[in-house]
Amino acid sequence: MEPTEAITILSKLWPIFVAFIMLIVVLAQSHYRIKVLEEKIKVAFELINKLTDKK
Repeated sequence: MEPTEAITILSKLWPIFVAFIMLIVVLAQSHYRIKVLEEKIKVAFELINKLTDKK
């Protein structure tokens, strides 16, 4: 493969590589946020259950 062919291929494929990396970053961030929300909901239900058990 000649260097010019490699450069041509890379110049055509770089948006796909960037999009793939961005997809991984976005999925990782959403996974983290979902885990935080799960923990907050768990704590909220525990507090609600404690309040209803005292009555």
